[in-house]
Amino acid sequence: MKISTCSTKSKLAMLFSLIASVSMLPAIGEELVNFNGTYTEEPHPTLAGVNIVKITSNGTLTVDEDVKLHRILVVAGGGGGGMGGGAGGQVIDWIPAEPTILKHDDAYTAVVGYGGFRSNHGSQQARGHNGFPSSFTSSSINIYTYGGGGGKGYNNTDDRWCPEDPKIFGNGGGGAAKTASPYVVPGEGPGVDGAFGGGNATNYGSSGTGCGGAGGGAGAAGPGGDSQILNTQNNNDATQDEFGNYERAGDGGPGVISDITGVAISYGDGGGGGVRRSNFKHGGLGGLGNGGRGAGLYDGAFTHATEPTPNCGGGGGGAGWNAGGSSFLSTPGADGVVILLVSKLDTAEEVNDNRTSAHAFGGNVSSIEEKEANTTYFIHEFRGSGQLEINSPVKAELLLVGGGGAGGAPTGGGGGAGGLIHIDTILLPKGIYDVTVGAGVDTNGENGGDTILVNADESIKLVAFGGGGGGNYRNGNKNIQIGKAGGSGGGGSSNALGGEALLDPQGNPQGNNGGSGVLNGSSYTAGGGGGAGSAGTSATAGSDISCIGDGGDGLAFDITGELRYYAGGGGAGFSSSAGANGAKGLGGSGVGGDGECAFTSFRRLRGHNGLDGTGSGGGGGGRSASSTVTGGFGGTGVFILRYGVISGPTYIIIR
Repeated sequence: MKISTCSTKSKLAMLFSLIASVSMLPAIGEELVNFNGTYTEEPHPTLAGVNIVKITSNGTLTVDEDVKLHRILVVAGGGGGGMGGGAGGQVIDWIPAEPTILKHDDAYTAVVGYGGFRSNHGSQQARGHNGFPSSFTSSSINIYTYGGGGGKGYNNTDDRWCPEDPKIFGNGGGGAAKTASPYVVPGEGPGVDGAFGGGNATNYGSSGTGCGGAGGGAGAAGPGGDSQILNTQNNNDATQDEFGNYERAGDGGPGVISDITGVAISYGDGGGGGVRRSNFKHGGLGGLGNGGRGAGLYDGAFTHATEPTPNCGGGGGGAGWNAGGSSFLSTPGADGVVILLVSKLDTAEEVNDNRTSAHAFGGNVSSIEEKEANTTYFIHEFRGSGQLEINSPVKAELLLVGGGGAGGAPTGGGGGAGGLIHIDTILLPKGIYDVTVGAGVDTNGENGGDTILVNADESIKLVAFGGGGGGNYRNGNKNIQIGKAGGSGGGGSSNALGGEALLDPQGNPQGNNGGSGVLNGSSYTAGGGGGAGSAGTSATAGSDISCIGDGGDGLAFDITGELRYYAGGGGAGFSSSAGANGAKGLGGSGVGGDGECAFTSFRRLRGHNGLDGTGSGGGGGGRSASSTVTGGFGGTGVFILRYGVISGPTYIIIR
C-alpha cells in the first residue's frame, strides 16, 4: 500500500485555503464595555457592528471609549406566586429618539431586581412576595422599573398573609380562592406605564373549592375567574364546563415581547393561578409562556406549579391543594435583566450630549420653559457621581440627599434617610465641581454614603450625610444594637435606642432621629428610621400593628418640575408570637422601604429597599433564626441643580 505525503507546495496551498475559509467567518465582536458583575457581551446576530450586553447581577458599567447606545431593555423581578399567580415585573424597552452615548468619563449602575419569594409555607395559604425593582442609572441616565406584585393567599383575612402595599410594585398579583366570600380581588398597579392589575379568584360552594386569579403581566392584566360566569370565552378567566366543574384557573397576563437580542422573547409575563380541589381540570398558564404555570391537573396528574423562565421577570405560578389534602407549592418570581445594544461611535456622527445646557455641563439635563416669565429653567440631575462644569456664574437652586441607610435584621430597625440639604438660591462661581452621589448601602445596619458638591478651592463645599443604619438584633449572643447616627438616624432594634441625626458644621440637623425599639415578653418591636420630614416612630409594648415603628416622613420638592418625595425613613421589621403576625413598619412617604412581616413561615428573606434616587432608608428584616435574613437596601442619593435663563430678547426702553 502506498502512503502519500503532502509536498511543501501542497501544504502551503492548504494553509492559504484554510486562511481564506477563516476570513469568511463572521468576525468576533470586540468587547466595548467593562462590568464588575455577571454579564455577557456578544455580537448581535443581525445588526452589523452592534453588541448585545446582557447583565444579570448588580454592578457598575464603564467604557474605555465613548460608545453609542442604540437600545436598552430593563426588566424588574416578577412577583412570587401565592394561591394566585405572581405578577410580572414592569418592562421598559427604550429606543432613544436621538443618539445617546455612554461616556468614558461616567459610570453606569445596573440593578437587577430579584424575583419575589414564595412563602415557605405550603399550599393554598401561601402568599407571594413582591418582586424587586431593576434600574440603569448614571449622572445622565435614569431608567427605573417596578417589581411585580405577589399573588395572594387563600385565607387573606389573616394578617400573616398581608398583601403588600401597591406602591412597591408595577403589576398586580393574582387574587386567591377564599371560603368566606365569592371572590378575592387582585392587586392593583400604581398607575405607571406598563402596570396592570391581577385577576380575581373564584370560590364555589361550602367545600371551599376555588381557582386562583392570575398575575398581571407587563403587557396586560391577567383576569382570574368569576364563579357566576359560565362557559366564558375569555381564555384568561377561570371557567366552568356544563357540569359545573371548573376548567382552569386564570392565565397570567401577557408580557412585553422584545426582539432586542435578535429573537422575540416575552418579558414580564404574569404567573398562572393555582387550583384548590381536584375537580379542576388544570391550573392557569403563565402569560405568553415565560411566567410560571399554576398548580393543578395536567394529563390526569395533579402537579406542582412551575417556575418562570430565568431572567425574564415573569411571575411565579400559584399554589394548589387537591381533594386528598396534599399541598402543592407556589413558585418564586423570576429575576429581572438589563440588556443593552451598543456599538462603536462613528467619529463623523454628530450627537447631542444630554449633559450640556446653556451655562453648565454634567448630569442628566432637562429644561422647563415658562413663557409668562420669559425664562427657561435648566435642571441637572445627578443619580451617580461625576463632574459639574459651570461656564459662567449662575444663581441656582440646589438639592442634595445622601444615600439611605440599610435596615437592620432580624427584627431590625428601619434605615435612616440620607441627610437633605435644600438651598433656594446660591451663587455658583464659574469652575469645575466634583459631585459624589451617596450610595445606598446593602449591608445590614450600615450607613449610606455621603452626597458631596465641592469646587477646586473648596470655597463651595456641601455634604449631605448618609443615612444611619437600622439596629440589628441577635438573640443568641444578646447583640442588640442601637440605630446608627446619620443624616437621619436609623431605628433601634428591640429594646434599643434610635440613632441621632448628625449636625452640619453650622450646628443644624439634616434630618431627624430614628425611633427606639422595645422588648415586652415574646414581642420584639423595633423603631422606624428617621426621615427628612419627621422622626422615625418609636415602638410601643404590645403585639399588634400599632406597636411597630414606621419610617419618618420625607420632604417633597418640585425642583425637577415634578413634585417628588425625598429622604423617607425605612419601616421597622417585626417579630412576635402573638396575633399580628403579618404586621410590619411602613416606609416614610412611599419612598422609604417597608419592614418585613414577622411570622417565620410567612416571611421573605429581606426588608424592602428604599427608593433609589431619593436617599430613603431600607426596611428592617423580620424575625428568623436564620442569618440569611437581611434588611432592605438604602436608596441611592441624588444631587439636583436648577437655574433660569432669560429665553427671549431683552428690550431697553429709553424715555
